[in-house]
Amino acid sequence: MDARTVAAAAALGMALVVPAGCAEADTRTGGSTTTDQQSYEITEPIDALVVDARAATVIVEGGDGPLTVDETYHFSDDRPATSHRVDGSTLHLTDSGCRNDDVRCDVEFRVHLPAAARTEITSQAGAVRLTGLTGDVTVSTRAGAVEGRGLGADEVSVETQAGAARLEFARAPSTVRASTEVGAVEVRVPGDTSYAVDVQTTVGRSDVSVQRDPSSAHRIQIRTSVGAVKVAAV
Repeated sequence: MDARTVAAAAALGMALVVPAGCAEADTRTGGSTTTDQQSYEITEPIDALVVDARAATVIVEGGDGPLTVDETYHFSDDRPATSHRVDGSTLHLTDSGCRNDDVRCDVEFRVHLPAAARTEITSQAGAVRLTGLTGDVTVSTRAGAVEGRGLGADEVSVETQAGAARLEFARAPSTVRASTEVGAVEVRVPGDTSYAVDVQTTVGRSDVSVQRDPSSAHRIQIRTSVGAVKVAAV
């Protein structure tokens, strides 16, 4: 660990641990892949998470306890470049990728976050998994599936160019917007509420089985170019 990393961690009030890496085979190139990891805790009050990722799996788990981040790297040449900083009460995580795009280079962010924090994720490639969040959620990916479970957010917006989206709510949301170019969309919500559902799909079956009321304050809007749509009760 270099002096700049130690200084940055101290300035942000972070406890930083960097375990040793290990090597494994890279089946795509025939060479070896190295796995490395770092973990840290954010001690400052945080009410928002912003992730900007190039090639990353992003896992966010809402709950009590300290805010922790585990970063796991898989790479064949240089390690993916990541950074983290606190701006006010917002935690920013960034994945800038590697110098060599022809070999394996990806990272996994696993974040344990206060459930009520707002979450905003932008990713070029990689899956997004969200669990137990009650703060508003915005996700945009070029290629990667999006899954949300036990959500209690008022507003959730998911946009993917290539990848399925599956959202399951523990509490009736005020607004859900989901759109894909290629990929199925499934939204499951509590069945004791009526919803204003607006679904448009160019190629794909649409199955809406929740109670519908165009004047409802609980709105679900889904758009797909190619992909089936399902809106059902949990």
